[in-house]
Amino acid sequence: MNVILLTGILEFTMKRGYLGRFLVMLNANSIELSTDTLSSNSWWLDEVDYQLYLTKNTQINACIWGDSITSGLGNTMGKDTFNFALPGMSTISLIDQLKLLTAANVKCNTAIIAIGTNDAGYRINDAQFINNMQAIIRTVKTKMNTQKVVLVPAFYSTIEASHDITLAGPLERVKTIQALTRQVAATEKFLMVEKEIQPLYEGTVLKEQVTTDGVHLNSEGRKIYRGALLKILKGG
Repeated sequence: MNVILLTGILEFTMKRGYLGRFLVMLNANSIELSTDTLSSNSWWLDEVDYQLYLTKNTQINACIWGDSITSGLGNTMGKDTFNFALPGMSTISLIDQLKLLTAANVKCNTAIIAIGTNDAGYRINDAQFINNMQAIIRTVKTKMNTQKVVLVPAFYSTIEASHDITLAGPLERVKTIQALTRQVAATEKFLMVEKEIQPLYEGTVLKEQVTTDGVHLNSEGRKIYRGALLKILKGG
């Protein structure tokens, strides 16, 4: 009975993205100064291996990268679109994921990069975040033959969730990460999805009615987010 209960808890935490953040915290010297060590964990490597099995030597019309919020959408964006998002991801582990994908000759015409939410809670400064974003963009453009790049900014949480570092980064830090992403988008002249997902928020706070836990989206929240991505994919 205890084994069954533990298995259920692990499945729930992994799907929600808690496992990724918990493992990162476990490997850190301080819970308030953690960094992304996700790519050293076996479950993450298993997930990426499965992605490689499905997409190796493939030219995909649209690839989507992100963390547990984007992972929650599943592969529901239509034909010839693949969602590579995984729980706990930040720019650090995304760089590692892209190394594996490019080695497997995965190509993407359009790249939707929804990253930064976890960076807001990890030990990463502004310059490092910008450098990571530039490295990610350089990789998809030069090694994946990507012609169109779309950036989705870090997601706000509820006020309550923002006070728990194991759930989300502080709202002010999320706001800063968003500004840095906006800066990268402006420099590279990329489209950034903002007004399309604004219905998720009240100012700079996630609405209670679109979330299950203050961080992750419920069915209503996913409907808004999915609609925004579909609009981009359809050229809207």
